[in-house]
Amino acid sequence: MNPVELLKKLSKRMAKSAIYVAGGPVRDWLLDKAVKDIDLVMSEEGISAARYLANVSSGSFVMLDEGFHVARVVVKETSFDFSQYRGDATNIEEDLSYRDFTINAMAIPLDLVLPHLFYTQRGVVCPKDAVLPHLVDPFEGRKDLEKRTIRAISLSNLSQDPLRMLRAFRFKAILGFDIEPKTLEWIKGMADGICRSAPERISTELDKIMASSRAGKSLMDLKACGLLMAIIPETETMEGVEQPGFHHLDVLGHLIETVSSMDALVEDPCIKFPDCGPFRQWLLAKSQEISWLKWAAFMHDFGKPSKKGMKENGRVTFYEHDKEGARMVKAVSRRLRWSRQKTKFVANLVRLHMRPFHLLNDLRRSGPSKRAMRRLLDEIGEDYPALFLLSMADSMAGCGPMKPEGLDDEIAKLFNRIHHFYLKSLKPVEESPPLVKGNDVMEILGIGPGPLVGQVLKAVKEAQVEGVVSNRKQALAFIEEGFKEEAAPFKKKA
Repeated sequence: MNPVELLKKLSKRMAKSAIYVAGGPVRDWLLDKAVKDIDLVMSEEGISAARYLANVSSGSFVMLDEGFHVARVVVKETSFDFSQYRGDATNIEEDLSYRDFTINAMAIPLDLVLPHLFYTQRGVVCPKDAVLPHLVDPFEGRKDLEKRTIRAISLSNLSQDPLRMLRAFRFKAILGFDIEPKTLEWIKGMADGICRSAPERISTELDKIMASSRAGKSLMDLKACGLLMAIIPETETMEGVEQPGFHHLDVLGHLIETVSSMDALVEDPCIKFPDCGPFRQWLLAKSQEISWLKWAAFMHDFGKPSKKGMKENGRVTFYEHDKEGARMVKAVSRRLRWSRQKTKFVANLVRLHMRPFHLLNDLRRSGPSKRAMRRLLDEIGEDYPALFLLSMADSMAGCGPMKPEGLDDEIAKLFNRIHHFYLKSLKPVEESPPLVKGNDVMEILGIGPGPLVGQVLKAVKEAQVEGVVSNRKQALAFIEEGFKEEAAPFKKKA
């Protein structure tokens, strides 16, 4: 059964209870959007209704808050959130008064909207004309929706759940709305309280902001109101740190500008990469990692303040800021409860973000070598398009007087060379059977099992990628000639 059929079953089963669709779905239907998250508010029996829906749909039931009668049912790509009237509310209007923003404080009776719902691959759809006649809107959320305004219902509602401050900027990023001045004033006055929210909840909101097309602008907004430094206090040391030469902004300004550049590249990598197919493929296949990529763009120079130095000629340096930045990523990730996979991805990109720029020197001398390209690909793996998106965004965000002319074009050219090497040299080796096996190594060198066997096999594979060996005979000779002395201490006794 699709979600609309399930809602019809639910309405029939719970006919004695008042059921409303509220919040996000109503807002999105008024914006002519399909929805996959449906919030249902009931006068009573919310948990019973959720269990019934889970049973008839074979969906997953999750108790979110038993004390407040809040539960969730997930059926394939659709989630249904059930709740009862909040606090001391006795009707839907009073319940809506506990919500965060006026655009989320609207509702509609389920039984009245049901005849107009239909399901598509994008989600559940309801025509705006079917919503308006039955809209429950005690705080004029529809007017704010038309004015593209995010307005808090009250200061107390914001203070009761500090995460709502961050949600305001998430809605601004996703919807492209403006935050009403009074609401913005309240947020500025309460920004330090954001850390009373659970780190996991903060991370979820930030990831949604990063996944939007306005991540860079949103970070600037978060900085202006004090939320950014409250959540990531490390950024305070970056403001005002000048980096003359390639850059025209201080470190924090450059990081935010890099995210804005990444927003543009994610939207259309062809603006800087003439051969943009590999980037489109990566972005399509790695949709979850897009927000992670923007985190890497934001954090790639985190290590600069602590690594700032100066040469005798007065030139400012930031030696090893990439390594320090990767360490700082791990510290921030622990605080924000990131997954291991996300932490590894972001830290690795930050650690490697200077490598393409170093290879540009080789490119200018008809390089880089096969070994240099192989080493980079060994470290970054299949995410090498992400590394070059980061390098390009970094370059786009730097417009200082010492920036080489045509740098962006050189980065694109370097990517093409490394991509060609990956397709023609590295990928065929990875997808073909190995030229030699562990038994071959032990027989040739006269050794038993041990770490050296694995090291030799790895060296043979690297030599094959670099074109040093191309068949089994050459691989065997490579082992005998290159590892005889190294194997001597491990030779089996007669």
